[in-house]
Amino acid sequence: MKDFIKNFIKSGMKAAGFGPLILVIFYYIYSFTINFHTISIQNVNKTILSSLLLAFIAGGISAVFKVEKISLGLATMIDAIVIYIDYLLFYVFNNWIELQIIPFLVFTVLYIIGYLIIWLCIYHQIKIQVKQLNHKL
Repeated sequence: MKDFIKNFIKSGMKAAGFGPLILVIFYYIYSFTINFHTISIQNVNKTILSSLLLAFIAGGISAVFKVEKISLGLATMIDAIVIYIDYLLFYVFNNWIELQIIPFLVFTVLYIIGYLIIWLCIYHQIKIQVKQLNHKL
């Protein structure tokens, strides 16, 4: 358990820096594309801290893959569920999505598609690496 917490914090700290960076990029794009209006300092602080925590949790949960007692399938399921809940809670908290059935369903479908695409890319890359290693043997 001690190693899990250590890995969680280490992975979370690596990912946390990207949350505010991505938020700034989105605000910058919005300002040019949809005539985004300025927001209050409190709202900026709230969204920066939220995106930092969101990224920390999403990055930190990858530590579950280093727990040897958990199968890859279970670790993937835990990872997917924690990241989904993490995103959903922060998106609702910041009013990035409305808490209604249609936005919720759209968010859920897009999350599942995005998660599957990422894992299929990872699977494909690992498969290529294994094939190259087997070829060298």
